[in-house]
Amino acid sequence: MSTEQSSNKHPYYVLSPKGVNNIPKYKYNGTDKSLIYKYILSPLAEYFVDKFTPSTIAPNTITLIGLIIMMTSYFHIYYYCPTLYECNIDNDDAPAYIFLLNGIGMLMYQTLDNMDGKQARKTGSSSPLGLLFDHGCDAINSLFGSVNWICAFGLYTNPQHMLQIWILFFSPMVVFYVSTWEEYYTHKLVLPPFNGPSEGLLIGASFSFISWWFGQSFWHGTEFYDFTSLYLPEFVLKYLSSMGTFFGMTKPLQNYNFMVLTALFTTCREILEKIRNVTMNHGLRSLKELAPMIVLMIWPIMIVDADSEPFLRNERCCFHLVALLFVEMTTSLMLDHISGDTYKPFRKTLIPFMLLHYIVSGRYVQYYKEIDDFIWYYTALMFVFVSIKLKIVIGEMCDLLGIWCFDIVTPRKKHL
Repeated sequence: MSTEQSSNKHPYYVLSPKGVNNIPKYKYNGTDKSLIYKYILSPLAEYFVDKFTPSTIAPNTITLIGLIIMMTSYFHIYYYCPTLYECNIDNDDAPAYIFLLNGIGMLMYQTLDNMDGKQARKTGSSSPLGLLFDHGCDAINSLFGSVNWICAFGLYTNPQHMLQIWILFFSPMVVFYVSTWEEYYTHKLVLPPFNGPSEGLLIGASFSFISWWFGQSFWHGTEFYDFTSLYLPEFVLKYLSSMGTFFGMTKPLQNYNFMVLTALFTTCREILEKIRNVTMNHGLRSLKELAPMIVLMIWPIMIVDADSEPFLRNERCCFHLVALLFVEMTTSLMLDHISGDTYKPFRKTLIPFMLLHYIVSGRYVQYYKEIDDFIWYYTALMFVFVSIKLKIVIGEMCDLLGIWCFDIVTPRKKHL
């Protein structure tokens, strides 16, 4: 297409004219301050890329392989634990090796996730598409990691565990979203000395290895509390106990409660630091882009508080629905960052989510089947919508940049 034709007719459905101009100019700017990443994870990934990775393999292929590994682990656990109840400590039907495989899968995913960027630099194939593809796969993996951790802890949907499940499920997501939001404003991704992609995945893998070796019942013991009580000051122990009481945890704190409180503390510390950083430089108006994530976190609590039965009957489907909504809003935020477009906090995809709360809380539907059908249809439509949207975005970016998503050998002519 000639320049004159392209100026008269915009050839893309998702990419805006502004994005068409900005995307080819985009340069990634990021840093990982983790010492573990600097001295162990990064050199390890560099070694695998230099010694074992052919230059013909596209970086996005490496990213996809990592996601497939985690997806395989997730559905393996799903097979034995279609609901969280099957993974409780009193059920012997779930074999221990599924947690071994999950721990190995997380380490492989982490290594491959570090390798894709190094492969891109090695082959000279770095592109905005690679960043978006990597970011999207990381967003999808938030579901696999968090739900598998919940299963490894042997938590299920009884009143005692509901809040802990909510914290474990949303902690990786909210940190991921706030980091993307910070990058949207600062145009730089800064991972702190202790962060999810480095230390978080290593700790998450260790959770699975512990569940494999010692059994899930280990997490319901009090070894951590007994050990720390020997060394921590009394006021610290009282503070931990008071926090545990606030979140409905038992006394003394069980091992999984220590992990939940740690996840909550590190999540709050990181997101508050990022929020302070952005608002100090861009004002309080910048907080409006956080609204979709707040809605996504708060509305499940409101729905379950109004009537927990729909969630209890459709646990996995509800997890998948929330994950799809999260992937849609996060990838949109990242795409707007890359293209220089303005992110729209009002997400139309959340309207049925809020409608579900209205239906459940008002008892406007008398039969559970109608509510269950609503959840399943909503999830299916979100899956189709997100899949089609991402496919179109990838296709349009490939066309714009003159590249292929999974092929760095075959040349491609730019559309514009």
